[in-house]
This record gives sequence, structure tokens and C-alpha cells, in this order.
Amino acid sequence: MHVTSPSTFALAALAAVLGAQIPASAADVPVTSITLAATRAAGAEAVRITGKAPASQPLEATLYATFSKDLPAVLLSRRPVSTDADGRFDAALPIAPAYFRNAVVTIVVRSLTAGAGARTAITIAAPNLPAPPDDIPASVR
Repeated sequence: MHVTSPSTFALAALAAVLGAQIPASAADVPVTSITLAATRAAGAEAVRITGKAPASQPLEATLYATFSKDLPAVLLSRRPVSTDADGRFDAALPIAPAYFRNAVVTIVVRSLTAGAGARTAITIAAPNLPAPPDDIPASVR
């Protein structure tokens, strides 16, 4: 194939553009500078977040709740989170007013200086592990 005509250049450029993978949104781009894990805080209406980020950089944790596919996501809170000298962070974030069971809380932690961030989600469950009074006896079921 002889690549000298302008239409051949245009065809090659179009093939390169169509063949390139483009992420669906900025949230789909993996971020390697911040790691994030979220778990339920036992006995409290909160989530515990842990992770690693560049040391001595200000971070911001934002919580969003999704109650239903028919409702928009709700901003629950936005809080500063600090890292230690090794770049680790650990915080308990209250989920008020997302006390509804099976609500999905999305946690986004981002660097205020670099703008890079990480996200994870957790489904809200009862704050305490099932206790004997909560268990329905087999004879009643």
C-alpha cells in the first residue's frame, strides 16, 4: 500500500482513532496513587475506610448514597482525611442519613492537590451482627 494521497492518510487516521480504546468516563480510569478499602463499622452507623496515598497530602472523602435506581444519588458528607508519614489513612465516617438497609454508599477519596482519587461502594446492613433476640426460632418459621 502506497501512502501518499490525502485520502489514504485520512483513512489511516480514522482507523487509528476507531481502534483506540476510550474509557467510558473519567471514573473508569484506574488510579494507582490512592488505594481504598471500606468496611462496615461494627456497632455504629458508619463505614471505616482505610488505604494508602502519597504522604503529607490533603485528602477528601466524599460519601454518596443510592437509595433506588429511580432516585438520584445523594451527597451524604464530605470530610478531610489525613495521611500519616507512611501515607496510610484510617477514618470512620458516619453515614447519616443513609440508615436505610440495602442502600448503596459510594465512598470517593481524592487528593486535593493532584485531583487523583479512588472509589469503592458498600451496601448498608444492620449495624450489629444478628443477636439471639433477632433470630426467628425455627418453630415459628
